[in-house]
Formats: sequence, structure tokens, C-alpha cells
Amino acid sequence: MTTVQHVISLMEQLAPRSYAESWDNVGLMVGDRNAVVTGVLTTLDVTEEAIAYAIEHNYNLIVSHHPLIFKGLKQLSCDTVQGRMINQLIQHKIAVYSAHTNLDIAPGGLNDMLANQLGLIDIKGFVITGEEVLYKVTTFVPESSADAVRHAMGAAGAGKIGNYEHCSFSLHGEGRFIGNEASHPVIGEAGALTVASEVQVNAIVDGTHLSQVIESMKAAHPYEEVAYEVVSLVSPTASTQYLGRVGRLPNALNLDTFREWVQEALPLANIRFAGIAPKEIQSIALCSGAGAEFIKDASRLHVDAYITGDVKYHEAQMAKELGLLVVDAGHFGTESIVADGLRDYLIGTGLSIPVQAFTEQNDFFFL
Repeated sequence: MTTVQHVISLMEQLAPRSYAESWDNVGLMVGDRNAVVTGVLTTLDVTEEAIAYAIEHNYNLIVSHHPLIFKGLKQLSCDTVQGRMINQLIQHKIAVYSAHTNLDIAPGGLNDMLANQLGLIDIKGFVITGEEVLYKVTTFVPESSADAVRHAMGAAGAGKIGNYEHCSFSLHGEGRFIGNEASHPVIGEAGALTVASEVQVNAIVDGTHLSQVIESMKAAHPYEEVAYEVVSLVSPTASTQYLGRVGRLPNALNLDTFREWVQEALPLANIRFAGIAPKEIQSIALCSGAGAEFIKDASRLHVDAYITGDVKYHEAQMAKELGLLVVDAGHFGTESIVADGLRDYLIGTGLSIPVQAFTEQNDFFFL
């Protein structure tokens, strides 16, 4: 049986929650993570139409790019579209999971999908957003409870190293303690020195799962006062995280041919150009969605063109002043490929349940 949590784990292998921007809201928006999944529907946005499609085709997990709940809810009422959608999701027991800026940043995520869709080669990161941080969690537990604690930590996300899970290292030793009159020790008696055979359990965890691992470890630990330590690790192989990508077209193109190239790659995009076009276009920077804030970054790289969405008037003016060709392919135009991309990724993991992309959504802008 495939549970919601299993699909979440697959999604977070692709796009760890720790990659998300601090202002973002990612993860399980609605639903029971222990529910058995009948089918997955991938989509850019959670809309009334997407929910209706999920209900009709018996998909009880929707995986979206844009979060269903972005800012804190002050009320949940069917008087609003969002309230009606959440009410309908709960009534039909449909879970919603959203991967937003973490998917934008992740290797193999949305910006790589966009770069591949455009046929770029020699793809590299664009704007640095951070580096992966790992922690070592160590606790001390009686031998009889060591396996239970190891399992709890692993199930919560500790011990993931490459293609391996539930990795840990243990040492045997003695723990010594004296409980005061208010204590209720599992081993020994209050007021007396107790020497207990204990196991030191060590496991590595990323920042996304750290708090859950600690909570699960404490819940499985028999002691009323759990001794543990958390150490931040510096890894010489830590991966740098980037928003956007930089690459090259296989061949240099003039402006008219380049326009046709982009439109063919992104058929749903309403494309506008701003700035100044060079005679030939080959080197490309890109950022899916709203990436006009990185126009200066693209200019500093001396690329021939920068592809993004949601470009405003004064940002277009800046592009002209910098002598940079900016392609505004729209927020929807640069991100609508995510439904197919997530479907292909989840199918590629070997899921034995139906996975379908919701491709009936249209841009909110029209000509």
C-alpha cells in the first residue's frame, strides 16, 4: 500500500523542504499523511477544476507547485473560494501536498525542467541561495530499547545517506545517574547511583527533518529525561543550492528564430520581449515564475538573453538600460510544465498507483 507519507518522502527526495525560502509555505497542506493513496494528480495550482478532476477520477492526493495555503488562515468559510476548496477536499478525503520554492531550487526541479524544455546544454546554477546543512543527532538509550529508538529516528527522516536509509552507528557503554526525590527512573531507584548498560545511537539528519527526529526519538525513548546532543556538520561535499539556471542553446539564433524556438518550447506562454536584442542569441539565464529581481544578476553574467516571468514596466526599463534582452514568458508560461514534470518524476520512482498530470489549467491572462 502506498500512503500519503510515502509520496511525500519521494517528493522530498527530489525537493527537500530545507531548500524552501523562509517566507514560503511548503509541505502537507490538507489531509492525513497515513491515508492510503488511490492515485496522484499533479498540478501547477490547486483550483476548483483540479479538485473536480481529482474527485471524478478517484485521485485522493494532489501534488501542486503553488501552495494551497500561502498565508495564515484567519477563518475557513465556504463564503470564499479557498474555503470551499478546502471544505471539498476534506469532505472527499483528498490530501494536498505543495512543493514551491524548494522545487524551484532543487536539482531536477522546476528550473531544470524549464532548461531542458528549452533545449539548453551545459546547464549550471544561476543565483546562489544556500548550502545544505546536516546534523548529527546522538542519544543514549538502554540496550533493550535501542532498536525502537533507531527505528523511530529513521522513520522520522534520520539516517538518509544517498540511496540508503535508516543509517546509524552505535557504541556500547555505561550510563550513570542519580535521580532526585521527584524522579521516577525506569532503571534503578531515586536517590541511588545507578549504572546502566546503554547504547550510544548516532544518526545524520538534514535541517528539514531535525525537529521531527528529535520528537520521535524522545517519544520512543524510555527515560523521562532524555540525554541527547545535536552537532552541526561541515561537509566538504555539501551541495550549493541555486535558484534559476544558466546554459546555452545548441546553436546561436537570431531574434526571430529565437522567438520561434521559445514559443515552440513553451506553447502556452504569452511571450513579450524587453531590453536590447543582440545579433545572435546563444547563452541563456532563466528563472521560472517571477524572476525579474534577478535581471541585474543575468546582466553581470553577460548572457545573451534572460527568460523569466512577471516583468514589470520599470524592470523592462532596467533591462534596456543594462543592454540585456529579457524574455517575459509569463509566470504560467514558465511553470505550466511542472504538472508533466512531477508526473514523470513520480512515475519514474516506480509508484504502483496511477499518477496523472492536470493539464486543463489555462493562464489567467489572455490576449
